[in-house]
Amino acid sequence: MKQRKSIGLNTAAMKSLFDGLLKNMNGGVFAVDRDMKIQFFSKAAEWITGYSREEVLGKTCYEIFKAKICEEGCPFENIIKKGIPIKKMSMVIVGKYGSQIAISRTAFCLKNSKGKTTGMAAIFRDTTELQNLRQQLLQTEKMAVMGQLAAGVAHEINNPINGIITYIRLLLKKLDENKVDPETWKKNLELVERETKRIGRLVKNLLNFSRKTEPEFRPLSLKHLIEETLPLLHDQFLIKNVNLTKKYGNTIPDILGDPNQLQQVLLNLILNAVQAVEDQGRVSISLAAESKSFVHLDIWDNGVGIPQEDLDKLFEPFFTSKTGKQAGVGLGLSIVKKIVTAHNGRIRIQSELNKGTAVSIRFPTL
Repeated sequence: MKQRKSIGLNTAAMKSLFDGLLKNMNGGVFAVDRDMKIQFFSKAAEWITGYSREEVLGKTCYEIFKAKICEEGCPFENIIKKGIPIKKMSMVIVGKYGSQIAISRTAFCLKNSKGKTTGMAAIFRDTTELQNLRQQLLQTEKMAVMGQLAAGVAHEINNPINGIITYIRLLLKKLDENKVDPETWKKNLELVERETKRIGRLVKNLLNFSRKTEPEFRPLSLKHLIEETLPLLHDQFLIKNVNLTKKYGNTIPDILGDPNQLQQVLLNLILNAVQAVEDQGRVSISLAAESKSFVHLDIWDNGVGIPQEDLDKLFEPFFTSKTGKQAGVGLGLSIVKKIVTAHNGRIRIQSELNKGTAVSIRFPTL
């Protein structure tokens, strides 16, 4: 039997393919050398900025874009030195005629055939029309979650405060009785310090979550983010006496993400799980590496479950399967999916009535 000859793309065909992709894609592309001078400027980059290719070639990128990030957070040095791609979902550049253009941008390192770094490339999209609506939806849902968390966090802060007051009273009593034992005092003061720091961490996490901040992608540990998020939900678990189990793999690679946005994902999903279970119900969180390319996050509960006919609607804006006091505006899972997708992740929900729900998210590693 005659073998079919494998047909590959030669250099000319590959060049034609890449030229076609760069010419017809919606996102603009530009590349700079190690002196930050523009060496390539795509057709879409011309449409978005108003500059022609001839006007920008050989000029530095900060001369052209005049962006605030050029002064305060240029990614060039980090990308050249570390080789880690950097995403920024919201920034503003100035077009040729002075117009403010909101864009999302991904920047990455360029290397030659010998592996030597030769410069940086960036892909950017005009998000001017979508930016305001997206931020409004994010903040609306965030405030809805904040309302549910407020009482629990207040209760959680009261616990260490009561401990601090108890130890201070004990120390004052010993002082009145002239019973000053340095070792005992040191131990009690260390406990006061520990509880005070605990309050500080809780307040800091809550403020970071509530504050409206621009997305900033950077290497982060999902395990660390989960551990920072769970104290904000402690009272929610306590009220229902929910049994929480955590399972972490031995080695979990970092991912590239925005910690504020991903914390919103965690809070929404874990809060959904807690609200779905009865008293003394179970919620499980597991995190594991899938080969070296992905990190797998699973959140499971043994709650009321979701009807099969509703599963396909869960990510639709303003759809909610909740009723009564727990019913929100129906934006939670819609925003969760948008955030996960923006992190190049995939989310899947499986559920069965009266048996529970499992949410699985798969993120690419660095």
